[in-house]
Amino acid sequence: MKQKLDVPLGIVVAGLVLLIGSRLITWWPGVILGAAMILGVLASAAVKRRR
Repeated sequence: MKQKLDVPLGIVVAGLVLLIGSRLITWWPGVILGAAMILGVLASAAVKRRR
């Protein structure tokens, strides 16, 4: 069962890496950017599901 890796999942993974990495070095703009990437993908997925 091979599944295609979709773009939103890649953005969430990149956001998590940025969020955790920036948190470890306490670079707050990176933490905010990572959280914004994750929330943006989740919001767009919620909008698509409602349609």
